[in-house]
Amino acid sequence: MKTSKSLYYWFALFALCFVAYQQIIDNIRPNYIGNSITVKYLLGIAPNFFPGIGIPALFVALIPQMKWTNKWLNEKKHIAANIISLTGLISWEFIQITSRKLHFDWNDILWTLIGAFVFHFIWTITPDKYKEKYDET
Repeated sequence: MKTSKSLYYWFALFALCFVAYQQIIDNIRPNYIGNSITVKYLLGIAPNFFPGIGIPALFVALIPQMKWTNKWLNEKKHIAANIISLTGLISWEFIQITSRKLHFDWNDILWTLIGAFVFHFIWTITPDKYKEKYDET
């Protein structure tokens, strides 16, 4: 199987967002001892913002690998990836309403949507050579 630079481009975006998410969850947020309301807010919404960018990037890399014949899905994979990602992330936030351990927050939904818009913006400014099928070199 041949791979192209576009596969690496989108996977790198996913990896960057995943690392940012993990660092905030595991290291930065638990060790923050400051009193800045702004920093606390940003550390609270960041775990929703970064997956809003990274998960669609992963799906953009995976959708062509599935060899589906649906023309719209292959041509608009960035939209499909965003829809799939948003559905999962927002559903997870609403599931938290029923949990005693987890916390539902409208700000999390807002920043998930902002992350999805940032992903779409990244898709828009990305050169066409990184949007092509991955079976080319």
